[in-house]
Parts: sequence; C-alpha cells; structure tokens
Amino acid sequence: MAITERIYKRTDKPMSWTGAIVAGLVIWILAIIFLGQVPSLIIYMTDTYVAEIIEFTKKLPGVGELGLNTVQINIVRDIIANTVQMGLLVAALVFAYIWQERKRKRVGGKGVQDVVKGYMPGK
Repeated sequence: MAITERIYKRTDKPMSWTGAIVAGLVIWILAIIFLGQVPSLIIYMTDTYVAEIIEFTKKLPGVGELGLNTVQINIVRDIIANTVQMGLLVAALVFAYIWQERKRKRVGGKGVQDVVKGYMPGK
C-alpha cells in the first residue's frame, strides 16, 4: 500500500471532537512558531549583524560607497520579515484549500451548499 493511500485512508475518516481539538492545537502551535517566531528571528538576526550588512551593501550595484544606513536596513528588514510572514500564511491557506478540495473529490462531497435554505423567507 502506497504512503498516500495510507494517509488518505486515515484522513478521509470522520474526525472526532477530540481529534479536531488536538489537530487545531497542533496547527495553532505551528502557526505561532512559523508566523510569529520566524519573522521575529529575522528581525533579531538583522539587528545583530548591522555592521556586516552595511559592509555587504557597499558591494551592491546602485548603492553608494557608504552602503545602506540603519534606517534603510530596518526598512528592508521589515519588508523581508513581513513578506516571509505573509508568504507562510498564504502557503498554509492554499495548502488547506487544495487539501479540502482533493478530499471533497475523493469522498464525493457536493461542494459549497446553501446552508440557510429553508431558514430564510423566499429561499
């Protein structure tokens, strides 16, 4: 049995409330680590190596002889940290969407349904 078949066999079964809570806790912890700690680590490491970054930027084309100043380094640092954070968030959301769409097709779900039909007048 292939690994994907074993994964699908386990994940296509209905989930219990306990399993959902544990899975949500794991996802929450991973989100805190990747969406909070990784950008924080980027900011910390950039602030630690400011002198080295200034020396590195002196060699870049289009940058003056003095390199970037600390304000410019902070701007670039924040752009990179926010891009990494948003990239990880978007990647997680795209992964969840693709996973659910594939699961819906595998188990024969109907897709989006009108859940308020019958509760709203005129529907």
